[in-house]
Amino acid sequence: MQQDYELFQNILEERHPSLYWYTPKSAMDSAFSAAKLQLTDSLTEYSFRKILQPVVALINCGHTSVRVSKSYQKYIDKAESKTTFPFQVKTWNDTVVFVATNKKNVDMKRGDIISSINGKPVKVLLDTIRRYIPADGGNGVAKDQLLSFGTNFGSFYSSLLGWQKEYNLSLTDSLGKQHNALFSMTSAVADTSRKAPPQKKIKKEKIPKQQRLKQQRHFEIKEGYALMEVNSFSEKLQLKKFFRQSFRTLEKQQVQNLVIDLRLNGGGRLNNFIFLARYLIDHPYKICDSLYTISRSSNYGRYIENNFLNSWQILFSTKNRNGKYHYRYFEKHRYQPKKQKHFDGNIYLLSSGYTASASTLALSALKGQSNVTIVGEPSGGAAYGATAWIIPDVTMPNTKVRFRLPLFRMVIDKTLPQNGRGVQPDIFAGPSVEAIRKGEDFKMKKVIGLINRPVK
Repeated sequence: MQQDYELFQNILEERHPSLYWYTPKSAMDSAFSAAKLQLTDSLTEYSFRKILQPVVALINCGHTSVRVSKSYQKYIDKAESKTTFPFQVKTWNDTVVFVATNKKNVDMKRGDIISSINGKPVKVLLDTIRRYIPADGGNGVAKDQLLSFGTNFGSFYSSLLGWQKEYNLSLTDSLGKQHNALFSMTSAVADTSRKAPPQKKIKKEKIPKQQRLKQQRHFEIKEGYALMEVNSFSEKLQLKKFFRQSFRTLEKQQVQNLVIDLRLNGGGRLNNFIFLARYLIDHPYKICDSLYTISRSSNYGRYIENNFLNSWQILFSTKNRNGKYHYRYFEKHRYQPKKQKHFDGNIYLLSSGYTASASTLALSALKGQSNVTIVGEPSGGAAYGATAWIIPDVTMPNTKVRFRLPLFRMVIDKTLPQNGRGVQPDIFAGPSVEAIRKGEDFKMKKVIGLINRPVK
């Protein structure tokens, strides 16, 4: 582990172009040293990763993270979990609100505000957990969105505080009444060290391809507007065909209001974002002010995924006076709006803490355009820029633990402050206890209100 840790630190210091972007070198050096001092005895892989995670999170880069080894991932996939964390929550700022549970006869209702769990105030819990979550510039909206998704809050809670047999929650209900709720658990993960009777394998139902695609991108005409959901810019989603068909329909039916939902879009292929933006933007635009890496090669290339291919791609960059290797094409090239099927009506972009990477570029490109309104929360991706583009995995030779290593720094808009804040919405629509209690899609409700407002 000590050998792997030294390698981990050396590779980050050699290749990460934004290691000291948001955190001073002195603070990173202290974090590296403090973590190294913890490696004094044998540890499980899980415990080793627990030491690495806060160091990586301190870099404040949403594309740099610690990953499990491949063998550990296989174990997780096969292990039979008898129970999961017993409830789901929504978090923002210092607020944690109960959303749902798979337990019956529990004295909790959707929208109850949680003040403590097993005697620990939620503010203390959130401050602890957030130290382990990487996000561009330490973006709090991005971290809270991650914690609010599925059972992520419970996963972090159990990882950092240990699996517990009971969870005692202090709550406040809709009437302001305080009460407690107790969850009793029986066991965590099935003991796979003992032989068990063979079980009949349950064949997973194969989801048809078109249904899988629809889950990731969907378009429909509603009363008064069209809704386009784009949950990823992945290359596997046939997005160019999807965009062509959608904008053909918009033109044919003369739709004047288009809502594009990017709330679950964590990024993907740049060319898919560019293809969409050209249907919407009303002027030539470039995707960034600068895009560069700090080295074309590595002394540790054998540990870096696709190192030869990565180095070959970097050969197309140009070294400038300060020694950085820049992609001049993307820094200078301006993409033109499409002439055919271009949408000139009202555009509403839905944004959240999950809106990151390439979808942040989409918000940046369209923000300020006269017919565009961004509704929701600030994006999870930083408005100033991010470290991304080429992101190989690094596999440490002894523990086989992996970490993601973005090789390029992209400055989207150099005129903005380097504070890690996301692209700001034109109309803020954040979470509220009342909306959670009603089960409302408060962001979509805000957009529909804007579309249906009386014309002055």
